[in-house]
Amino acid sequence: MKISVTQNQYSRQNWMTLLAKAPVAELDRHWAAIARPKFQWIRRPEYGAAMLRGAVGRTGTVFNLGEATVTRCTLQIETGELGIAYVLGRNKRHAALAAVFDGLMQRDQATGAGAIGPIIAAIDRCVRQAERAIRREAQRSKVDFFMLGQGEMANDG
Repeated sequence: MKISVTQNQYSRQNWMTLLAKAPVAELDRHWAAIARPKFQWIRRPEYGAAMLRGAVGRTGTVFNLGEATVTRCTLQIETGELGIAYVLGRNKRHAALAAVFDGLMQRDQATGAGAIGPIIAAIDRCVRQAERAIRREAQRSKVDFFMLGQGEMANDG
């Protein structure tokens, strides 16, 4: 059983994260390019809310930050693998496509087919490019603040 390098570099947690972050247009583009697998719904895409929690400095007391809308979906592809997806927002198509690709990636790992691994790699590149663009935009708007020491202020006047 041969597993390609592309498949081997992604754990299920990694590819599920990529599928959740990917633009729906990117998932649609790849969906149009593959043979459509047969599947049955275990849980059709549905909306819900998730509580976001945080901690000051990652070590402080945990507190509830607020709620976020989440769409979830579970399906079973014809070869038996369960595809699961949770995505932020209210996009049922995004959740369904992410769940299908999750199931297909599991099948490819089991069979060594390697058909979906390159798609996950392309989605990875797309997500990283979008994240870099966001960081560049944030960097452009960054303001550096500094304080003068008390002695320096006294010499000015």
